Amino acid sequence: MDLLTLAIVGDVHLRWGPEDVRFFDSSEYDRVLFVGDLGGYRHSQTVALCRSIATMTKTSLVVPGNHDGPSLGALAGEVAGKPRLVRALSRGQSQRMEAIAHALGPVEVGGYSRHRIADGLDLIVGRPHSMGGPTMAFAPFLAKRFGVRSMEDSAQRLRGLVDDSDADRLLFLAHNGPTGLGDRRGDPWGCDFRDEEGDQGDPDLREALDHAREQGKQVLAVIAGHMHHGLRGGGLRTWQETHDGTLYVNAARVPRVFAQAGRTLRHHVALDVDAHGCRAREVLVPS
Repeated sequence: MDLLTLAIVGDVHLRWGPEDVRFFDSSEYDRVLFVGDLGGYRHSQTVALCRSIATMTKTSLVVPGNHDGPSLGALAGEVAGKPRLVRALSRGQSQRMEAIAHALGPVEVGGYSRHRIADGLDLIVGRPHSMGGPTMAFAPFLAKRFGVRSMEDSAQRLRGLVDDSDADRLLFLAHNGPTGLGDRRGDPWGCDFRDEEGDQGDPDLREALDHAREQGKQVLAVIAGHMHHGLRGGGLRTWQETHDGTLYVNAARVPRVFAQAGRTLRHHVALDVDAHGCRAREVLVPS
């Protein structure tokens, strides 16, 4: 296949502006993929940022993160591990997601979806709004929007997307990465907010990846974010690894816009895909 180059934008958290629109529109990327967490804690700010992304002419796709759509109360309920509070405060998430999708305009909003991006190559988008780990976040919304009521339902939905694809090669895009890449704080989706550390990956995504290989598919890369590069207590997370021929990329450099040596830099990851596989590199664009 010809070279396909994708721009991967990690957790934005409101760090986006006209400079990004101009850069990506003038770039040679084939498309731009956002791993989610576009906004912060205020829905109005998220919608305003989405309107800015919508002005890009470059083909783009977003998988919503845990900061995109849920109420602040529901998000707090998930962090506290109180599902009853999440259920009580989940009202309005469907309407907020409709507003986000409307604000994004031509930008696709993915989630339990499959997208043909090149001959023989499909992009499968995983469970939206993930917060990682064995518990399925924002279950009331996922049940209402997608009919997914459990982690096994989610895994089955993702396996179905693999089965429906007639492509030999697959890319996966998700907000959070899969289990199986380590349980130490510095691993790509290791937990850095508990003393006992642990694997904070998504088990349903791991099941889908294993299923794809069992079906003879070649999984070129898994692209996600959510677990920030900067670790609590200091240090940096491993942001890319290759296992069994699959490249895993965590693009969540937060904040993605930062000052260094007197310059303001804007972060994203470039992913090159060709007949030989995938390669990822960090890109820092000066404002």
